[in-house]
Amino acid sequence: MDALLFAGLFATFLCVVGQKSRAVVVAVWSAMFVAVVWLMAHHVTGAVVPGLPQ
Repeated sequence: MDALLFAGLFATFLCVVGQKSRAVVVAVWSAMFVAVVWLMAHHVTGAVVPGLPQ
């Protein structure tokens, strides 16, 4: 999963360097932001639940 996030961030970087339209850059960045928030929520809630092995 982390590799997908890095790939998405790299795609965002390529959009910026390649001078794509602002809408494309914002769309790619927004998709990556949602993925990062989802991954962080998954990690945080998975570690906080009592009774789970550490």
